[in-house]
Amino acid sequence: MIIKEDEKKAIVKQDNYLKELKNTQEMCHLLMKTPHYAKMGQEGIFAIIETSKSLGIDPRQALGGGLYYVRGKVEMSARMMNALIRSKKHSVTRDSKSNDTICILHGKRADNNDCWSESFSLEEAKKAGLVKANGPWVNFTRDMLFARALSRLARQLFPDIIGNCYVQGEISLDQNIVGDVEIVQPIIDQRTDDEVDELLTYLDEVPEYKKEIESFLARKEILDFSDMPKEMYKKVLENAKKKVANLTEGEVVNA
Repeated sequence: MIIKEDEKKAIVKQDNYLKELKNTQEMCHLLMKTPHYAKMGQEGIFAIIETSKSLGIDPRQALGGGLYYVRGKVEMSARMMNALIRSKKHSVTRDSKSNDTICILHGKRADNNDCWSESFSLEEAKKAGLVKANGPWVNFTRDMLFARALSRLARQLFPDIIGNCYVQGEISLDQNIVGDVEIVQPIIDQRTDDEVDELLTYLDEVPEYKKEIESFLARKEILDFSDMPKEMYKKVLENAKKKVANLTEGEVVNA
């Protein structure tokens, strides 16, 4: 069977993706054994790790407070967001007119010199119902204003840097933002070694059909027999058994 170059690349890409998912799942399983990470839940740990990899963040930094999983979405600490933007040589400057009631930020990209300005005020926070007695908006007003202004600026000017992340506290403290898209840990439905051995026992008896299945799997970017979805596996096994049975009956007739 001849596999084209683009098909080979697709197979390699699929292989790497599956390996990464397996590694992430194993990490989730290990971390769930510790009380600290168990509080995040497997979905939270998985979402944080996968998001960190997509944004080029060390998963250890992400799990250590860089990223948070809140109501089905991922939040990023203002410090992490600021650091990511600056790591790409982009700039964020705080306007001199900023004070305890408003934060005004100016951003500039290093790659194309695009500029954008955003702000967030205490008045906006009050209208949104964010200011609570003894809450962070009362005790750390300037920090909270900076975080929300930075989040606004980043979504407009640096979306490639922060992905779909919100800034820390943006979801957990703001009931106006609904976490309606939950990131759930995908389950890799793999066939066991025994299942693969059983299938190969029959396919080896009908080599032409085996080649046909291998070609089909390659087109579907399925790496090997162990990666076949359960329903596909059942159908192929059933067909293989029928072909072997027909082959055996033909041999008996010829005898």
